[in-house]
Amino acid sequence: NKLYQDKNQKCEEKAIRIVKKLKEDQYGDAFADIMTMILEFPDFAEPHNLLGIWNELQGNYDLARKHYRAGYALNPAYSPVSNNLERLCMDYQDKNHEIDYGEEILKG
Repeated sequence: NKLYQDKNQKCEEKAIRIVKKLKEDQYGDAFADIMTMILEFPDFAEPHNLLGIWNELQGNYDLARKHYRAGYALNPAYSPVSNNLERLCMDYQDKNHEIDYGEEILKG
């Protein structure tokens, strides 16, 4: 479906810009963009993954888990959200796991 593909591409482009802001510690701008993204793409897992990351970086682990779960409920096949949910729920037993920003999927 062309309409879905266009919407998916727009979502990915926005996510790439937000990931850059998160990695550059531009949390205020990133938060505003994530909230806009959630309104624009309410059925997509990506904005919830990003809001989960934002909350996790702020130390709000309960809210992070809630948004990872919301993203997972929307799209269980979106591996970054399931990776982040699994990592955050395992009580940091394996600290080698890093936040999954979804960059591999975004590059594809």
